[in-house]
Amino acid sequence: MIPRRLTLARVRLATSLLLLGALSACVGAAREPVDSLSGLGGDETLVVGRIEIVPPLRKDEQKLKGLGTGNFENKVFLLADDHYRVLTEEPVMADYAGRIEAILGKNFFVRSNSKPFFILGGMMYLDLGGREMNRAYFPGGLKASLKPGDKAVYVGAVQYHRNEFFEITKATIVDDYDRTNAEFKKKFGTKTPLHKALLTPVK
Repeated sequence: MIPRRLTLARVRLATSLLLLGALSACVGAAREPVDSLSGLGGDETLVVGRIEIVPPLRKDEQKLKGLGTGNFENKVFLLADDHYRVLTEEPVMADYAGRIEAILGKNFFVRSNSKPFFILGGMMYLDLGGREMNRAYFPGGLKASLKPGDKAVYVGAVQYHRNEFFEITKATIVDDYDRTNAEFKKKFGTKTPLHKALLTPVK
């Protein structure tokens, strides 16, 4: 089981680093949000998806205090890598390279190279900026099956079901293509179709 609580000394250090923007600087940038398909390179794909928690996060469950912590409200850091591996311990800084930053309940539209990648897990801050740091972790083991030539791919909505202790009891992939495609067309137009390739469990 990955520990959810850290010592006060590590909390102060980690909080300072994060609030100074060191997450991106130290481990590499997240997969970049895309506002225009014209900005994609020939070997890049727009990846579209969503993260949900069941039951939904209550407002009082996330306690963010201090300057800059509002940037983490409802944000899930999905750890993504081109190579599959199992995270057996608390993720280290290097595990966050190439992450997807997703806002709960909202579709993300991010840039990726046009080849398969894997969701290794996820993390969300529940307490940040106070006397302790408390984080929720989400399981991985999912594959996004991109291929060369894909310009825009819908990978589905990942629903993480939880109990009263915020332990994830199961993860399901929901196909909400029609609603997502309507948002995609409004945002990017109708010239490029949104191809559906739902996330699948790693075998």
